[in-house]
Amino acid sequence: MDWSRAKTILIVSFFFLNVLLGYQLWAVRFDQSTSAADKKSLIEETNKLLESKSIRVLTKVPEETPLMKQLTVKVDEKSRNPAVVALTTPLRVSGMPGKSGFRDLLAKAKVPHAALYSADPAISTEIVYVLHQNEQNVPLFDATLQLFVSGGEISGYKQTYVEVQSGGEQKEQKVISAYTAIRALAEKIPDGSIITDIKLGYHGQQYDSETQVLLPYWRVLLAEGNPIYIKAYNGEIEGLQSQVK
Repeated sequence: MDWSRAKTILIVSFFFLNVLLGYQLWAVRFDQSTSAADKKSLIEETNKLLESKSIRVLTKVPEETPLMKQLTVKVDEKSRNPAVVALTTPLRVSGMPGKSGFRDLLAKAKVPHAALYSADPAISTEIVYVLHQNEQNVPLFDATLQLFVSGGEISGYKQTYVEVQSGGEQKEQKVISAYTAIRALAEKIPDGSIITDIKLGYHGQQYDSETQVLLPYWRVLLAEGNPIYIKAYNGEIEGLQSQVK
């Protein structure tokens, strides 16, 4: 074997390997810096638009843009037309409970699948505490658990529960940012509107069907009116037409 030639080949190979690794490192850093620049520009443009229309955002804007895919869920008959379940012994409460407080209350009330639900303070009131079923820590906006409060006591509840069957055949996609969703919405809502909450979760069209498909949505709450849903794949807006032009 020609060791001199083999040595030369190895040196050249390592040289090109180092060049390749160096390029990949540079590309990653360049991509990160570009993404950071794009994010900063988007935030600045969105804030300028909000300011020009006197729209206020009274909540922290989420920063996550995870990979998400559609969910297929099964809805039973009881959940399509849920009835109020009265508690034999009302449960005493003093203000909205925390996470552990809700866990204890739901256990005492013997609510089915209680561990799957988490509170949504943004849409809860003094007389109705609202919780959402979660799938991998992401709320399903249409699967709710309502606790009815009267005289400082929880007197009953109404529950919607769905069985998640699969994530479908669709591949995971990166969702748009909350700022992208806000910018799309800001162009359509009246000047002077107030955004009180924005949250990422799953939502779907309601059909009289046992099986339904849920997609990722940004849910935006205004100071007045019903929730507005913005499809987290493309920014398409759904909600009351009276709230958007």
